[in-house]
Amino acid sequence: MNVKYKPQDLTRLPRSVEYRDKAVYMINQRLLPREFKVEAFKTVEEVAEAIKNMTVRGAPAIGAAAAFGLALYAETSKAKTKEEFFEGLERAYETLKNTRPTAVNLFWALNRIKRLVEEHKEDPLEEIKKLIVKEARKIADEDVEANLRMGHYGAEVLPEGNILTHCNAGSLATVHLGTVGAVVRVMHKEGTLKLLWLDETRPVLQGARLSAWEYSYDGLNVKLIVDNAAAFVMQQGLVDAVIVGADRIVANGDFANKIGTYMLAVLAREHGIPFFAVAPLSSIDMNLKNGKEIPIEERSPEEVLTCGGCKIAPDVPVYNPAFDVTPHKYLTGIITDRGVVWPPFKRNLRKLFNDLAKP
Repeated sequence: MNVKYKPQDLTRLPRSVEYRDKAVYMINQRLLPREFKVEAFKTVEEVAEAIKNMTVRGAPAIGAAAAFGLALYAETSKAKTKEEFFEGLERAYETLKNTRPTAVNLFWALNRIKRLVEEHKEDPLEEIKKLIVKEARKIADEDVEANLRMGHYGAEVLPEGNILTHCNAGSLATVHLGTVGAVVRVMHKEGTLKLLWLDETRPVLQGARLSAWEYSYDGLNVKLIVDNAAAFVMQQGLVDAVIVGADRIVANGDFANKIGTYMLAVLAREHGIPFFAVAPLSSIDMNLKNGKEIPIEERSPEEVLTCGGCKIAPDVPVYNPAFDVTPHKYLTGIITDRGVVWPPFKRNLRKLFNDLAKP
């Protein structure tokens, strides 16, 4: 892959999550677009709560935040012995693991550090602490590099014209650039993106609050629509491709993404519009056979009953799944940091991982 651009060529935004001075620094996404604020989180519990309450959100950003949570534990632990340290590390691991169930990057990042510690458990304690911090930073840096590659791969296969996306898979959802965000930013840089349609993405409005904010900030030509309007703009011939992120892709190509994604996939098929998912390899879970096995997070009814703190519905029962599962048959292709995977997905995803495992 010929990577033509650097992150600073594509966005003016800072990283959404960083670790320095024994604190995890994150853009508070709950405040956007009213206020841009970077906050410091100084305990594992604070980091876990930030993941749970969606101060930080998006599968890759959640993974990096969780890894930095373990780095924070490593640097601030008062344990006198290895045994005490490992017991505390396990508690930190469980606290972070039990925040959000759907995004596989969370577990991937935590388990990557856990395996590293297991491999070096005989090393001096201070060396183990340094290894944890170094690995967490490596996870974050690798995410930026992966996004950059996805941006170039995606820009090669998406048609020139108007692109529609759902939720926020931009810089705010990753450490930097985004998954979808990298693709549309490279297209914008090369002049092939004419218009970026943004679904508002009820009930938390990630498209309206976050995507509209960050893409307009970087100078992309955007137009916001209510979720209900997606079918109509497709019917009018105003969409040339749909591209969405993915919180978990499984072995047959089924994938979980923000609620409403499945609806867009069906609409795109009906209107003959290419439909792509974009995600790093860390979002692909080859341990699950199909989408029926993906755990789907259900969130608070208040997200549906209120908007911006204002009551918009009576106190009636609410079903509020945060994600839905799109069957692989609706996918044109999966854009990864190692290239584009085409149907048949079950065979080609397995081949991708088998090829990567070869020496």
